[in-house]
Amino acid sequence: MIRTIKKKYKKSNNNIMKDKEAIKFLGGILLCYIVAKVLKKVIKQGRPIKGKTYGMPSSRSTVMTFIVIFLLMNYKFSQKTKIILIVLGLLSLFMKYYLKEHSLNQLIAGFILGLIIAYIVNKVNI
Repeated sequence: MIRTIKKKYKKSNNNIMKDKEAIKFLGGILLCYIVAKVLKKVIKQGRPIKGKTYGMPSSRSTVMTFIVIFLLMNYKFSQKTKIILIVLGLLSLFMKYYLKEHSLNQLIAGFILGLIIAYIVNKVNI
């Protein structure tokens, strides 16, 4: 019985986040926010609805794209789970557009930035 439990644990251990992966994951999210905020202050493009903050690039788009891409690059998910992750990520971006908090260009810029950061963070060895 103990052997069976150990075998099951070893098989399911593939999708458990390791210490270094957790550091890269949270560090990547932090990097997304920092880079997006710096770019907002440099670009200074307003939001579709006037506000006190700038909108280019979208921080939400950057972070959500990073999270989805990081997970897809580092873990083996079923096809159904991959689709759900992608749909939920895109839905969160659509909501920002629907609520007029960001323009399509701001969301696309954040998406591209998130892709780049996910790729870089994934390549870094710690």
